[in-house]
Amino acid sequence: MNPPVNAFRVLVKAALIFVVINLAYAYFDPPVGKLNGYNILWPGRVRFPYAESPLFYAASHNASVVENFDAMFGAHVLSATHKETDEFRVFLLGDSATWGGHVPPGEMLAAQLNRLELTACDGRRVRAYDLGYPWPSLLRDILVLDQAMQYEPDLVIWPVTLHSFEKKQAERDFIVPHADRMRRLTETYHIKLPRAYLEISPPGLLDKTIVGQRKHLKNVFLNQTFGPVWAATGVDNNFGLVTEHPIFPQDMPADISYLEYKSDKKKPELLQSLMFDLIRVGHEIAADAPVIVVNEPIFIVTGRNSDLRYNELYPRWAYDAYRAALTDWMTREGYAFYDYWNALPVNVFANEVFHRDPRGERLFAEMLAPHILDASCK
Repeated sequence: MNPPVNAFRVLVKAALIFVVINLAYAYFDPPVGKLNGYNILWPGRVRFPYAESPLFYAASHNASVVENFDAMFGAHVLSATHKETDEFRVFLLGDSATWGGHVPPGEMLAAQLNRLELTACDGRRVRAYDLGYPWPSLLRDILVLDQAMQYEPDLVIWPVTLHSFEKKQAERDFIVPHADRMRRLTETYHIKLPRAYLEISPPGLLDKTIVGQRKHLKNVFLNQTFGPVWAATGVDNNFGLVTEHPIFPQDMPADISYLEYKSDKKKPELLQSLMFDLIRVGHEIAADAPVIVVNEPIFIVTGRNSDLRYNELYPRWAYDAYRAALTDWMTREGYAFYDYWNALPVNVFANEVFHRDPRGERLFAEMLAPHILDASCK
């Protein structure tokens, strides 16, 4: 007759096994992001995985893995093959406007550029890759570019806007998971950052365990499980399925504040806060690959109080001061810069002051094409 099971001993053993497994995981720190089926079992994505929140996972067939570049780049078509000898590679950095916040993958800016079938001066075919990621952050852009350099770009196009240059506490969400890389870039390129950006504690033992990594592991797993769905549907953004967009209000409130800057008297403080020097860092990371900075188009109202504001985000005083300062800085540094802030009509914007619809993406691609060809001839 078998002895009775001692429930307490079973629980203790289970708890010990659980603790040992978690400690072993923390010690060995396995590169789970490299466990990847994209570009092997199913096609790579044409832009980085992104979802606004878990509520959108099922709708967009996406799970954000920005904290793990192995997983993020591994899912991208860029990591599928080595660069062909007849390929002129163009990397597009930037925010949700570059990513294509409200268009399907086949209509985003990179796809529109590829549809033009451009040929470089030396006969190579131009192929653009979308390396944008929603939410404007130059620090995130240089982290992405640093990782992307292993894929040998021939040209980098970097769309920016005023909010890209702002110091933002939320940028820590991008920096913390990549603290070692950010620290290396800061030291190598002499980046001056606010103290709050640099006071980042290394992850503790608990943070490295399965328990501490549970949210990250869930996203990495979901990112892989959505691979077959991406292959079957080509859907990676539920907003991109919307074929119509609402008409933007043309009237604005009589308010001239921009974020914490309540009036144009704060213009010196605003301009002092803008991190223009990160453009220099991007150029140095890109090394021999030319970098073209583009002030991206914005939606511009024409109704009541349009003399005070360009749109719901930008008052005229702040945006005009930014444009003048950026133009002066780029000219002084000798960097390639094009200002397309007012180049698109209002009817090609989707539901954000930056997001373009498919027509807007096509028009913007046609504006950028001559600059790409010119850069390929130098």
